[in-house]
Amino acid sequence: MENIYNECVNKVKCGSKFHIDFQKRTLKIDGKYVIKQGEYEGELGLPVFDDPLTIITQLFIRYQHSLPSERSDHKRKKYFNALSEHQLSDEDMLYGEPREVAQIKLELHILIMIFNGSLKWYEFAKDKWFWQSPTVKELIILKEWIEPKSENK
Repeated sequence: MENIYNECVNKVKCGSKFHIDFQKRTLKIDGKYVIKQGEYEGELGLPVFDDPLTIITQLFIRYQHSLPSERSDHKRKKYFNALSEHQLSDEDMLYGEPREVAQIKLELHILIMIFNGSLKWYEFAKDKWFWQSPTVKELIILKEWIEPKSENK
């Protein structure tokens, strides 16, 4: 893929299914690996960010207020929780992004930030096992997502 981020988001917009695994460093689109154990072909498509947590928080809020679908409600693994349909405001219902699109944008941003060095655990959470946003308490990132345990230990 020439631009992994843009091409994957566009595929999900067109109905493709996806699965991201932070610990295994993988991304599958329609069951096929785009990124497998940190290996990929092409450009990731995002720059190195100076303030990754601000971007992650903005993307999380968008995801949190996104429009659910039957498909998104039955997704087996979710790293983050979004509001249910009855919790969404009228504005969310009118202008919200489809949940799966918001989800891939959030999760793929995090995965790419891990690859490009934007998201370094010791810089924002030091010796903690999780990080919680000071402004959006529902946003929690686990250390094992960013720094998975070595299989040799």
